[in-house]
Amino acid sequence: MQHHDTIIVGAGPAGLQMGYFLDQAGRDYLILEATADAGAFFTQQPRHRTLISLSKRFNYFPEPEFNMRHDWNSLLTEDYSLLFRDYSKELYPHAEDIVRYLNDFAEKYALQIQFNTRVGHIARDEAGGFVLTDTQGQQYRCERLLMATGALEPRIPAVEGIELAEGYETHEIDPTRFENKRVLIMGRGNSAFEVANHLAGHAAIVHIAVDNRALKHAWQSHFVGDLRSINNTILDMVQLKALHFVVGFHVTKIARQEDGTLLVAVEEELPHWETPGTIRLNHVYDHVIRCTGWKYINPALFAPDTTPASDAKNKYPVLNACWESSVPNLYYIGTAMAGRDRKAASGFIHGFRYNVRTLFHLLEERYEGVPYPSVSYPLETQADLETVAEEMLRRMSTTDALYQLYGVLGDALVFSEDQVTIYRDLPVAYMQQNRDLHADQHVITLTLEYGFDRYPAQAVALDFISVADESADRACAAYLHPVFRHYLDGQLLEETHLGESLVIRYGNYRGTYGARLKGNVHKNIVMNVLNGVTHITDELFSEQVHRQDNFTPWTEEKVLPDRPVWRCLIQPNDRNGHNGQNGHKAMDTLATKPEMA
Repeated sequence: MQHHDTIIVGAGPAGLQMGYFLDQAGRDYLILEATADAGAFFTQQPRHRTLISLSKRFNYFPEPEFNMRHDWNSLLTEDYSLLFRDYSKELYPHAEDIVRYLNDFAEKYALQIQFNTRVGHIARDEAGGFVLTDTQGQQYRCERLLMATGALEPRIPAVEGIELAEGYETHEIDPTRFENKRVLIMGRGNSAFEVANHLAGHAAIVHIAVDNRALKHAWQSHFVGDLRSINNTILDMVQLKALHFVVGFHVTKIARQEDGTLLVAVEEELPHWETPGTIRLNHVYDHVIRCTGWKYINPALFAPDTTPASDAKNKYPVLNACWESSVPNLYYIGTAMAGRDRKAASGFIHGFRYNVRTLFHLLEERYEGVPYPSVSYPLETQADLETVAEEMLRRMSTTDALYQLYGVLGDALVFSEDQVTIYRDLPVAYMQQNRDLHADQHVITLTLEYGFDRYPAQAVALDFISVADESADRACAAYLHPVFRHYLDGQLLEETHLGESLVIRYGNYRGTYGARLKGNVHKNIVMNVLNGVTHITDELFSEQVHRQDNFTPWTEEKVLPDRPVWRCLIQPNDRNGHNGQNGHKAMDTLATKPEMA
């Protein structure tokens, strides 16, 4: 029986990313991969072979960290020496490119991977470790188990006759098979619309059954997992009367008819009718294709006393703020991390690569006694205030982790006598864990966040096309912007927003992008935030925004433009952008130093 401190199941991007960090630290680990290649999922998926992860190679600014904001496929390394940009010039690359990249990554860093080893059973032993048995009967033991298994199997709805539907994951993609046919696609996400786009020029009629739920567009929700524009071309055809249509059908039964066609029974909710109700109909199709998503946990793999808890839909494992399952020392990494994050990018490489890095540091602290990385600065003089403020502006202007995992990861500034210690890329939920602070402990958190929730629900993101007014309340910033929250003994004292920036760069880093501000407004805001804790000086640094020289106020006779102008719902504040609790629930307690629960 092989023994390792850590075993990772799966050599996809998450497994490779964690393997890289463990390898660089000289830890004892092994990656078990069921197939002969790294990234094997991408050899078959997505079915039509075009990734929806961006590879934007040119971003004007020089910092590698900043450029990782727009590279959605590369894994993290210390020196940025292996980047996906060298594998494809396409904005939306081909799936084979990511397969080549991942295998080259595994080879370049000589990661400890045992291929062609499919884990068939996982149990605990008497000592509390994990015993994994592969399908050939070989056993492996570890103290810590990281499941990087990704999408394990399709989610198949409990519909009578569902076996008559073709599955997204295996359906034959030759479009000539669908010429002049009637096709029903079950699903409302990217896979459903990917299939619909592929068939739009061949099938006679395509119906996309979205199960009585409205579509969510990524450009509106800002969630990368919602419907992406690359997959919604068919919506033009829907709205321009080209026979295809999005329908609110909930499929209840599929039956084969004598002529080979499929009789599909559906229900549709009609809340807009004068007498609201549910209608039941039968429709005939030539093909039904199921595009209803994936499961990221397989309870059958585990012994009964080792089975992790799953969510109500049995789709994701239940994970704590450090991605540990209900089974101690058993973690899930990769796309399964989306079980804790349905607003940012945790379900995609460009999100979970940062979660994996953070988890690595948390594991190092818990199991190896290596403190979570931090940097400390003295805070005794006004010059010290300026130094820390400038560092925070640099951080806001270049960070990729907080940019991709907005509101999910954040920085913690922990104040002690005459200094501040900064812990970067901590899970916000982790910082909200139920633990007491030391007496009189001050903590400031920094996150990047959207603010569209501060506007009327009917506001559409694409309505926000004009430069934000930074002379008004900065807490009304709609697009991604920095937010500082000051806590004492875990209780929220003050919330401070910086204004919007088209490229999320501030202070001297902002350049000419966005509204140009005179003076050091952003630096002064941050200095005031820091000074609110340290009281180094009695001076209140000016946050006054000076109008640009080319700004001309309207006269009273000036008519507003003929387009929506949404007003922020929150009330103006005495101090510009400083919002107190502002409706946010105060953290019960905050961690004073990163340590595992």
